[in-house]
Amino acid sequence: MENKDLISQLLPDHVLHEILLKLATKDSVKTSILSTRWRYIWQRVPGLDLNQTNFRYKGLKGFVNRFLDLDKKSLIYQLKLEFDGRKYETEGSLFNKWVDSVVTRGVQHLVNNYCPIKLPGSISMCETLVHLKLVEVGIDSFDSVSLPRLETMHLLSVWFSSEAALERLISSSPVLQVLYIEKVWNVEVIRVRSQTLYSLRMRIWKRDLDWNKDLTKIGLVIDAPRLKSLNLQIHRFKDLVLNSVCSPLKVDISISKGEFNPINSLTMKTLRTFIAWISNVTNLALNYCCLEAMYAYSSSEPLPQFSNLTHLEVSMDSSCLKLLPTFLASCPNLKSLELWVHDHRLDILDISRSTMPKCLLISLKFVTIYSTAMISSSVENQVETELVKYILGNAAVVKELTLRFILWAEEHRFQLSKQILAFPKLSSACQVFLHSSFF
Repeated sequence: MENKDLISQLLPDHVLHEILLKLATKDSVKTSILSTRWRYIWQRVPGLDLNQTNFRYKGLKGFVNRFLDLDKKSLIYQLKLEFDGRKYETEGSLFNKWVDSVVTRGVQHLVNNYCPIKLPGSISMCETLVHLKLVEVGIDSFDSVSLPRLETMHLLSVWFSSEAALERLISSSPVLQVLYIEKVWNVEVIRVRSQTLYSLRMRIWKRDLDWNKDLTKIGLVIDAPRLKSLNLQIHRFKDLVLNSVCSPLKVDISISKGEFNPINSLTMKTLRTFIAWISNVTNLALNYCCLEAMYAYSSSEPLPQFSNLTHLEVSMDSSCLKLLPTFLASCPNLKSLELWVHDHRLDILDISRSTMPKCLLISLKFVTIYSTAMISSSVENQVETELVKYILGNAAVVKELTLRFILWAEEHRFQLSKQILAFPKLSSACQVFLHSSFF
């Protein structure tokens, strides 16, 4: 029986175009050898996804120019460019020409990775743009900005001519839903004002601030009443202002060690504001520095009750053991707990003497402990096993406890498992699962 190209026989051209649009352009071009029907299909795909590593220097420019000139009236839904900016630093005007071209042809998805350009003014008034991702580009202060369909925006290592340029880009996107910011230049205070935003992720760590010699702290203003998910990884706060913001459902926050000093009235005020703001969340993730900050705060003022919190994830080291029960005491309805242990050495601590959190007695059902450090075959003086012992001995309604750990050798698994399974359990219904990998 002859092999038949059923795909090209049964599907119309516009469907084939949509299929190839999901491929990188270099792979789309390869389909031209499949059959006569496929020979020119790739030329009508409404988009380009290009990486400079697939072309010689002059070949790239020629390919893009020819593609865009094939039919200047055709729609271009997608433009993805990824280049080594050092090799193309003199081609800014050419890249801008390409962007200008697709803006007039209905572009919906624009991804510009490492292209050495300042974004052309045409993009600021693009009525069709839905998804925008910019990496290592510059943005001037546009006279006017209107992005009526933009739903997702990713800004990574983007230089802005002013703080107002960033603020306007965000606030002039009336249906924006997802915003990701990582390392922005020439901005000391990031202002996020949006009536539609539901997911905000921001990552500005110490090494990013080090590049800005005059910048040691970042200020953050959030005015987003519909925000549901917040992920902040910020080395140092200069100030935190929350306007017209309901408490989101999910929060993931990482800060640097010693960021909030309870003796300092300014940092204490910021911490008080933030804790009150997240006290109604249902899903919370903290790094160990956040846990330390809350513990320090609790020595001066009582923590609020996190009554809606059902899932908690904490990244911790041995010093956090004494802090964990204090925070759990503020989570009376917690059902699921995930602990990531990065340092298994147990210092001076007996966690069993800590205050008994209410959630251990009435609500906690599922616990998972991840050990990222190598542990030995003995349960003595190790954070992970002390946590297991503490939870099994005090959690009255827990159903599952899972420990994922790394061992030096496979023969250690049986010894460790035998000791852990011998720990007394307050909940007779609790199942213990041990998953190990080996160095």
